[in-house]
Amino acid sequence: MIRIALTVTVLLHCSCGLVDIEKYLKVCRRNSVDVNDCLVDAIQDGLSVMAAGIPDINVPAVDPYHQKDLRIEYKNNQILAKFTAKDIYVEGLKSSTVHDVRFRADDDQFHLEVDLTTPRVHVRGKYRGEGRYNSLKILAYGMFNTNMTDLTYTWKIDGVPEKNQNGTFIRITDFYMRPDVGQMMSYLSNDNPESREITELGNRFTNNNWRILYREFLPFAQDNWNKIGIKVSNKIFLQVPYDQLFPVDL
Repeated sequence: MIRIALTVTVLLHCSCGLVDIEKYLKVCRRNSVDVNDCLVDAIQDGLSVMAAGIPDINVPAVDPYHQKDLRIEYKNNQILAKFTAKDIYVEGLKSSTVHDVRFRADDDQFHLEVDLTTPRVHVRGKYRGEGRYNSLKILAYGMFNTNMTDLTYTWKIDGVPEKNQNGTFIRITDFYMRPDVGQMMSYLSNDNPESREITELGNRFTNNNWRILYREFLPFAQDNWNKIGIKVSNKIFLQVPYDQLFPVDL
């Protein structure tokens, strides 16, 4: 879901040589006594700005956010399942509310935490799934959609300053998020008539037991968010000098 989340956060304070980011986003000075309060406003405003992206620096739209594919393989005793999703669209981030920010940055460490709530997130895309339970084999493919409501979560973003011939930059090394979800409803269509009844049974089972399944599959989602978040954020942090991303009052 929310590899999106990191893209927004890392861009809220950016000032690039090729574009004046302050035209788009509020910049906060890292040694200001009210930097956390400033960042609450900056990130809140940035959610709307980033919804359409910033073409000047090749930042993609984040609401809806498009992910080309996602692959998951799950094994548990006699159960084996492989799930591939393509053309995934995630929407709902721009309706989020930023409640608090905790920011720490010095010569050898960068850390940012952002507390948010989001009333609704909608995910849709195409899928292909293969499953096996003992001798029973299932193949299904079609469209999927998931609606989540009343999300509460914190972005935790860590990085380290890194020097090169062009100056000091921040390399993001870790992104963590574990959303609490109020309600979740999912649906998978199935264009394979041989397994359509099983898919319908699976839809009912999933929606009746989503909290258990959510906890079971959360580590897969967190691994995906971490990898994508690091990759996307470093497209910005490794291009824009630290002192431009987070200016210092002299």
